[in-house]
Amino acid sequence: MRRRTLLAGLALPALAQAQPSQMRIISPYAPGGASDTLSRFSAQAINEALGVNVVVENRPGAGGNLGAEFVARAPNDGSTWLTIAAAHAANVTLYRRLPFDVVRDFVPVCVIGLVPNVLAVHPAVPARSFSEFLDWARAQPQGLSYGSAGIGTLPHLAMELVRHRAGFQAVHLPFRGSVPAITELLAGRIQATFENLPPSAPHLRAGGIRAIAISTAQRLPDWPDVPAVAETWPGFEAVAWQALMAPAGTPMALVERVAQIVLAATAAQAPRLRGMGIEPGQLGPDRFPAFLQSEITKWAEAVRLSGATAE
Repeated sequence: MRRRTLLAGLALPALAQAQPSQMRIISPYAPGGASDTLSRFSAQAINEALGVNVVVENRPGAGGNLGAEFVARAPNDGSTWLTIAAAHAANVTLYRRLPFDVVRDFVPVCVIGLVPNVLAVHPAVPARSFSEFLDWARAQPQGLSYGSAGIGTLPHLAMELVRHRAGFQAVHLPFRGSVPAITELLAGRIQATFENLPPSAPHLRAGGIRAIAISTAQRLPDWPDVPAVAETWPGFEAVAWQALMAPAGTPMALVERVAQIVLAATAAQAPRLRGMGIEPGQLGPDRFPAFLQSEITKWAEAVRLSGATAE
């Protein structure tokens, strides 16, 4: 009740006419991953604050581009929103042609959360530390097999950064989302992933897969026994993020209102989010654009290292 009162207290009367009667948030990835989780978190917060029915639609495919294209062409009346991930910053370099411009065709709303990646292996892999994993990977004559949420996704690029720096061979198997990749790891059909922590966490706790290292600059308080890659390689960081965008031209009063609602909700629910391995977002429409530009530059280098391209 206290949270609802807090969010309701943020209401702005001037939005009464601009506010649509129904909203939808497009999650451009498969259900069950970080994008889906934070899309539903945002939908609930907006629903409680504005009293608007907010639905989440999953439109996976093409590294998140199918859902993004759908929103880029949607009416800019505030009825349609998009959850994007760090992979969209990489897609600017990865794809030779995109049917939209991630900067020009959208208005940045807010960063919902920062999502670490966890390097995890099947229990049959003998390595129990990052250094042991690197030694084991270098010793595989045919290269290790690893899966990811798809070509050009952050889990793919993060593993490629590790592979190039450590000098081992690997066979990459892309899937349509984090959950299918983790499912293949649980079954032992691949040997490793460097996937988002939230969908990996239940299986790590249950022992179905084993954590080797985390991609944040330092260990996470809720996962104190999982070392950061940066402990071995200072400066290494490959943290994903999830953020809200809207079609260009969406009324800024509504954009700012939605950002205010979602950021207030992430602050209020910080312990819950951190328990899932998500750091609450703090960037609104004033600082998000500069952050997005810096991420586009950062992941362009990782794409070039991976040698990946997409049509």
